[in-house]
Amino acid sequence: MHKTARQKYLLDLISENGQVSISELVDKLQVSADTVRRDLSDLEKKGLAQKNHGGAIALDLSAMNRRERTTLLPETKQRLGKMVAAQVPAGSTLFLDAGSTMMAVAAFLKGPLTVITTSLDIAQLFSERADIDLILAGGNWDAQQRLFAGSVTLSLLNRYRADIAILGACAIDARLGLSASQEADAGVKRAMIAASHQHWQVADHMKLNQRAPYLVAGLSDIQHLFLDRPWAELRDAGDMHVHIAKAD
Repeated sequence: MHKTARQKYLLDLISENGQVSISELVDKLQVSADTVRRDLSDLEKKGLAQKNHGGAIALDLSAMNRRERTTLLPETKQRLGKMVAAQVPAGSTLFLDAGSTMMAVAAFLKGPLTVITTSLDIAQLFSERADIDLILAGGNWDAQQRLFAGSVTLSLLNRYRADIAILGACAIDARLGLSASQEADAGVKRAMIAASHQHWQVADHMKLNQRAPYLVAGLSDIQHLFLDRPWAELRDAGDMHVHIAKAD
């Protein structure tokens, strides 16, 4: 297996399992332990993985920019996007958050819809869609996170009202709720929640049982939670509906 393909496979394994031992990687790849260690060192230098004693773990997602996170769990994000989009009623007005999972949701959406977003990538995706009434909430451009944020963005969002806010996740904790790694991003998510009737949260398993510095909302503020696998730590969902996008 070529080095690039091997490292992608390593990253996929780490993303899926959280942690994989050197011995497991040697067995799966049929290469030497030294080769695995060199691959892990390369991934660590790129900010995608970090070594620990005898294995590897995925980096704290808050340390990765959106471009790097787009390489993680592509098939999982497609499953989540398809499931979420299928439940959006035609004619709805949506706040659509930024991020690779939200891009997957956007790719499966069918109009007629009104979409209000802070993501330039999502706006470009919809730019020639006649069935989508597109509103881009601009402001201060964050090139690393691929979104608009700041006071101008919040002022624009406050002018609109939506049926549903569909949010991506930086971190979700069963007790502490939703949080974000950037203060400006947390502010955008809070503004979307405040100006929408329903609040939908979409997250892959890497975001679960994680905490970031800036509060977004409690789980009690979320009506629908879309996950790619059951969440054992969520013992009481209350009135929140939990949806699982199972692999085919």
